[in-house]
Amino acid sequence: MNVIKNILRGTLLSGMVVSLAACKLISDEGSSSSNGPGSEMPTSVTPETTYSVTPEEPSAPDTEVPVTPVIPEPVSDEIGSVSINNGDPMTKLSNVSLQLYFFEPRGMKISFNDNCQGGTWEDYSTSKSVALVTLNQVAKVSVQYLDWDRTPTECYSDSILHDDKGPEIIISKYPLSVVAEGQIAELIYEVGDAGGSGISKVSCTINGVTNACPEGRNTLTTAQLAAGDYTFTVKSEDNLGNLSEKSVNWRVSPTYRNVISNFNVNEYQKVDILFVIDDSGSMTYEQQSMAQRVRNFLQIIHGLDWQIAVTTTDPRSAAVAGDGKLLAMTGLTNTFILKSSMDENQAQQVLGNTLQRPPTGSGSEQGIRATYRAVERYVNGGNNPQHRALLRSGAHFATIVISDEDESDNTDKNDPDKLVSLVHTTFSGQKNFSFHSIITKPGDTACRETYGAAYGDRYDKMSKLTSGVIGSVCATDYAAQVEDIADNVRNMLKSLPLTCAPIAGSPIVVKRNGVSYSGAFTVDGMKLNFSDILPGGDYALEYRCLL
Repeated sequence: MNVIKNILRGTLLSGMVVSLAACKLISDEGSSSSNGPGSEMPTSVTPETTYSVTPEEPSAPDTEVPVTPVIPEPVSDEIGSVSINNGDPMTKLSNVSLQLYFFEPRGMKISFNDNCQGGTWEDYSTSKSVALVTLNQVAKVSVQYLDWDRTPTECYSDSILHDDKGPEIIISKYPLSVVAEGQIAELIYEVGDAGGSGISKVSCTINGVTNACPEGRNTLTTAQLAAGDYTFTVKSEDNLGNLSEKSVNWRVSPTYRNVISNFNVNEYQKVDILFVIDDSGSMTYEQQSMAQRVRNFLQIIHGLDWQIAVTTTDPRSAAVAGDGKLLAMTGLTNTFILKSSMDENQAQQVLGNTLQRPPTGSGSEQGIRATYRAVERYVNGGNNPQHRALLRSGAHFATIVISDEDESDNTDKNDPDKLVSLVHTTFSGQKNFSFHSIITKPGDTACRETYGAAYGDRYDKMSKLTSGVIGSVCATDYAAQVEDIADNVRNMLKSLPLTCAPIAGSPIVVKRNGVSYSGAFTVDGMKLNFSDILPGGDYALEYRCLL
């Protein structure tokens, strides 16, 4: 992610709009399908469209992000020298060839540093193949010779940049899995130099229409979309030929389906909360006062039957709290879940101390994936008893992610729609779920430039999809936004989850115990929010969604 930040600050093309003309939305031979309600949609339609890409304005350079190092010239004189790959500045191969020279040599010693420390004396040779010890960075090799009377010479050295990583690609914003015909899609992608050799080319493709795209962070906007299935792909190659590719998919539908959702509301006011904390190196500043920043959370949810657990954005399964595993609560023995039955002051102190992590986690921050894996671990309860204990039957479920970076991968487990679907399927539609994000808000240039953060586009989408709160990670005090999140958690007692997003303007019928319920409500993403706390009972919701 540091590489992405560097590009965001220093390499975007200011004010450039690259027009990516493709085929027309409606072909010359016929118009796109516009079937009426209830009609069947073709099973495999890949319409063509037009789109344009707009790069972001460049921002101030970030002095914390290292720039590509300058490769020093090899030390050489008339007596001796060493050269890697005949002076090439960089390579993607781990094995390189050394060119060695000394006047009247009697032996030599090769070391993988620039000071000739280490290595073993051996017979002199004018060339030798060696395997680099340090990869994906500047690799150094040095050599000493034995002269005619077997006296060690001065140290000769050379360096080469090794890079076998393809460019880093993140598609941070893209359409919901199903959108209505005629809509305009907006996508945001980022392409950064992961290894240091520099970006050679970037291309964007939508349904077979390919054009060159800028590197860095860019916004792509389509024309109005016809019905069908869409795939957006970004491909990039660096100057050493390393390749990367990422894709996302969505569907455009002209038809709808009738949906009936059933939900049981109890009187227990149970809420289960999962904090997902960014413990990467970029969070060093924020982590210094994390406990203080969330100090008032439990006061606001006082009176609810709550449980709280903590995991991290680290996706590595080997990490202590990576891959959705729960952290042991700091200061408590073998405790992974805080409960409302505990002393509130003690619980607040333990929560703050547990959230305040050492910034040693992975730089590939993935808070959505961490939540997804926590739910998967619930399903596999035999090996994950803490997860089974956290997500209780009849309880609402809230996730709170705190991160200065966006979701760093594009698998199904990183997709907001897939996470909502997993929660719905796992709990048979009976789990009211909200996702709250304390992030770099999209468009908050001051936060991004001051603290070296990246916009949290994916988290922004995730929170909007589940009616969650979106706060700023750059705030010196999280009191106000933590209060908003806690209020939102309490207000989950006034909402019902939806299976899919209702078609705007279509009727929604709410019944309680088989009788029409007259309580006022509004539609907010995948929820119905009511004006008052819902009385216990069996609720049935009838509405329409896109097919």
